[in-house]
Amino acid sequence: MRVARGLLIAAGLGLLGYGAFLVLTEIAPSRWLGIVVWVGAAILLHDGVLAPIVVAVGLGAERVRDRFGRRGVAVAQGALLVGAILTAITVPALVASTLGNPNPTILVGSYGLALAIVWTVVLWVAALALRTSRTLVRRAERATRTK
Repeated sequence: MRVARGLLIAAGLGLLGYGAFLVLTEIAPSRWLGIVVWVGAAILLHDGVLAPIVVAVGLGAERVRDRFGRRGVAVAQGALLVGAILTAITVPALVASTLGNPNPTILVGSYGLALAIVWTVVLWVAALALRTSRTLVRRAERATRTK
């Protein structure tokens, strides 16, 4: 395990160094502040919004896992995580599309509608998984009581 961790750390540092090299050599210094702001916003979004939501969902899932079944809860958690990730990917495009762009071929599409559709599907998948899993748990409970 130590070797694997060491290799992952080395790979991460190598990629970080390569990224820094690319920023210094390929990107104009006038754009560096925008990159810093973007990275800072991504860190705040992750640490201030997504991580607490994921932890809260995980703690809530732990409480209902016995009633709803492990598989259903796992599928629901996965669906919610997919929704959160797709939201994090879509929000910058949504914000950029509302600000406008001088090039009409960039950021075409209805990002708000797409995000609403994604969340509708994600919530339906989570609800269906929980309902199906709960039904199976109830059947198993009835079967053990009648024996």
